Amino acid sequence: MAAHDRPFVRYEERLNRVLCYIYENLDEELSLDRLSDIACMSRYHWHRVFRAMTDETLSNAVRRLRLLKAANALVEGDAPVRTVAEQVGYKNLASFSRAFKLAHGVSPNEFRAQGTQINNFLKVNPIGDDIYPITVKDLKGVQAAGVPHIGPYRKIGGAFKTLGGALMANSLMDNVGELFVIYHDPPEARPESELRSHVAISTLPGFPDQLNGLEYFDVVGGKYAVLEHKGPYPTLKAAYEWLYGHWLPGSGLEPRHAPALEVYIDDPKTTPSIDLRTEIRLPLV
Repeated sequence: MAAHDRPFVRYEERLNRVLCYIYENLDEELSLDRLSDIACMSRYHWHRVFRAMTDETLSNAVRRLRLLKAANALVEGDAPVRTVAEQVGYKNLASFSRAFKLAHGVSPNEFRAQGTQINNFLKVNPIGDDIYPITVKDLKGVQAAGVPHIGPYRKIGGAFKTLGGALMANSLMDNVGELFVIYHDPPEARPESELRSHVAISTLPGFPDQLNGLEYFDVVGGKYAVLEHKGPYPTLKAAYEWLYGHWLPGSGLEPRHAPALEVYIDDPKTTPSIDLRTEIRLPLV
């Protein structure tokens, strides 16, 4: 089978394309949107794919490649250390020297004296076993109503309470469908204080068209990869990493430009945490 016919290899090629672009453009603004364009993948998913496949965030990759390029420049040329630092985006020599020693174990001058080049461009996590049940389904679109949350995702509990309080106060529990969260920003893609999400429900007939405190929006239907997770909510992180780092690259499928949904099947008040079922629904092209 040719390399271009193997899905996982195609995703590796995307990783290398992005890393090469970073390496050649370290003096430019390397935003998530720009790097997603280079990868030819939606910004909603590229950061998660990169993080899961390489065990490295994009920001850490940029920093590592800056110091990799600096290390090779020190060996290949005779430019002053300060000049090399500036060429890879470090304006302060002291901060460059600290970061360099932390990454390579010796100071820039000591590294130059050793005269050893570095080649550690890409490390890809291996494909794991199929440890989560996953199916590809065509799902109908729904109208949703929810409470926005801006800030660290670990503090989203307040939005759950606000939504539940609004539904109870207006006797609407019989007019709601599924409870879910939409995380609009990939984790670690922006400062935690700016992360955006919604805790929401799908609405059923009889749900009011307007309700103070809630935002209304549509969840588009179409093809979804539906991963079934069973267990405590904190273990969902491993499921996301497996979905984006192993299943998606090996599937040959492309994520759609829309965020994933985290859908809660069971009520945590009446279900033991070990039995809680959650679906991660990844929109596909």
